[in-house]
Amino acid sequence: MAIPKVELLIQNVGKRVRDLRQEKEMTQLDLAIKSGVDERQIQRLENGHTSPTLKTLYKVTNGLDIDLFSFFSFLKE
Repeated sequence: MAIPKVELLIQNVGKRVRDLRQEKEMTQLDLAIKSGVDERQIQRLENGHTSPTLKTLYKVTNGLDIDLFSFFSFLKE
């Protein structure tokens, strides 16, 4: 069965967070501390188990030192 588009987007957002975090050689705990988002929530986000609110995603992208709009550049690919 095909994955619904919204579920695929949630998974891609989580993968993007994980990829950016790893590029910066940060642990999930590092990102949690820097962004002010609970480490468990970072884990759920990266695994595609939760759809982040805009507020949470804003905090996470700030923690990754990336502009929120730049974060979504993967959608153009």
